[in-house]
Amino acid sequence: MTTAQLAIDGGTPAVSRRYRERWRSVHLRDLAAIVRYGYRDVNTIAKGDGPIAEFEQKFAALTRTRHALAMNSGTAALHSAYFAVGVKPGTEVIVPSYTFFASAAPILQCGGTPTFCDVDARTLTADPDDVERRITPRTRAICVVHMWGNPAPMDRLADIARRHGVALIEDCSHAHGASYRGRPVGSWGDIGCFSLQGVKAVSGGEAGIAVTNDPLLFDRMLVLGHYGRLKHGQAKSSFATDHISLGLKYRPHVYAILLALGTLSRLDELNRRRRRNYEILGAELAGCRAVQPIETTPEANRGGFLEFIVRYDPAHAGGWSCRTFIKAARAEGVPIAEERYARIGDQGHMLHESPVFTTLDVSALGGYLGGRSAELAPRRNGGLPVTQLLAGRLMTLPPFTRVPERFVRECARALRKVADAAAAAGGRGPT
Repeated sequence: MTTAQLAIDGGTPAVSRRYRERWRSVHLRDLAAIVRYGYRDVNTIAKGDGPIAEFEQKFAALTRTRHALAMNSGTAALHSAYFAVGVKPGTEVIVPSYTFFASAAPILQCGGTPTFCDVDARTLTADPDDVERRITPRTRAICVVHMWGNPAPMDRLADIARRHGVALIEDCSHAHGASYRGRPVGSWGDIGCFSLQGVKAVSGGEAGIAVTNDPLLFDRMLVLGHYGRLKHGQAKSSFATDHISLGLKYRPHVYAILLALGTLSRLDELNRRRRRNYEILGAELAGCRAVQPIETTPEANRGGFLEFIVRYDPAHAGGWSCRTFIKAARAEGVPIAEERYARIGDQGHMLHESPVFTTLDVSALGGYLGGRSAELAPRRNGGLPVTQLLAGRLMTLPPFTRVPERFVRECARALRKVADAAAAAGGRGPT
């Protein structure tokens, strides 16, 4: 059997057309809604009514929860969640090391300590066994991240949280519309947090939302940064503060929420298209030992995705480095890149190795950061064997949404082509 010549070596590219995503996050009718409010000279809504209330009601329905609170970012939603469940100096929160930094950094703002856990090698979500091993009397919460739209095994994690009496927070920023065992993500924990930023499936450009079934937790999030809603917006009338909040302002921009309403109305179609294309990609790569899509958690239904992540095994690609493989695949016309969470910054750190969580001198800073002592410094973050092996082993593709099926198939076949050529080269890179 002969191996087709790689495009990087002068062969014909395997992908016959340029990548062009025809799915749009912003539609003209979304902009028309903004124009209508602008024409009325309305550029902020302080009390959470109007389109903000509409969006919160629809998002609560999506997640089958009682309460939803829109904010100006997913990071604000996570900070509010940690605050609401009582993360403070002397407490710890278990969070995966393989995630975006905003899953962990707000813990520091509450004075708590992130305790990083390992992930499951197949699904890249939190490993329940490792989570349970890291629980101590100081553990206040567990944060579970539904990475790349892949739900974590929430039945096990909810059981662990219940048995140990700790709060459970879901970071659903990648997973809009995903479910586990038929139950929406965001509804399993005490609080579910969603980013509505940029290229997220539901997006307001810059926004976020938290959902909960607990009215007290809702009020606690409200009192942190929503002073305009404390008079009439509390779910349980928990706080009498003269309607003053605790110094933060997490109110979303009404124009962002109008954009988010538009994207929410199209979420079902987006997820239907992305699930289909991910299935096509997986089917075309079946049996390719060098490149494989990440396995979906059993009994889960992906949503959002954010990106399509594939696992790379150089042992079945002639020992080529991930970057060498990507260079050859891009020459074939595949819009692929190295995954970015497994290798952060110029030094290629994992999250738990980052100076923010290890060596950064914050003694001159204010708030809880400046008050952190050696006793509260992050610890017990070693022993992450799966996470430590992810750097150079993951690649990312765009979340193909409105692209031709032929294009998706050609991308998968191009990856096979490069893998076969790399294996045949016997360790030699492209010429």
